[in-house]
Amino acid sequence: MKLKNDSRKKTIMEKTKHKLTNRDIKHQYRESEFYLMKGELLGIFANWVIRQSPYDTPNITKAIKAYDKFLCSHFDKEESVVKFTYNELSGYISEDTLGSIPEIEKFNNPKIDTGQRYSTCSRYHKTKADYDFIDLGALARNMFYSICRNHITQSH
Repeated sequence: MKLKNDSRKKTIMEKTKHKLTNRDIKHQYRESEFYLMKGELLGIFANWVIRQSPYDTPNITKAIKAYDKFLCSHFDKEESVVKFTYNELSGYISEDTLGSIPEIEKFNNPKIDTGQRYSTCSRYHKTKADYDFIDLGALARNMFYSICRNHITQSH
């Protein structure tokens, strides 16, 4: 996109210059280690499920309890901190891992299944919540990169 006003172009460049993108994280922080508490993973899970849910106030209690139970298998106590490498964290927060928990896998399917995997939507026509679902791949990516971004930017 070409901008006529050079000062505006400079302002846009200044604002985006320090943005930490998923691509930056993937290429520049692959050797990083992340120290996480169970509550941090549980919180980021709840945050992204709510943000991606097609419902205004989703009922995620069963999914949070199931994810907590899953996390307990990796964490000794609530207070414990566990070290993850980039690749370990990526494997731990993945579409396959989330999909292996039945209470979370349910989010990947619409409540009313029409048999169609794709539908048309626009700002004038939105899919009704019961026909929509949460993409577990997107959920896992959002969780993973949020955790990485938080730890990278707060470690200095």
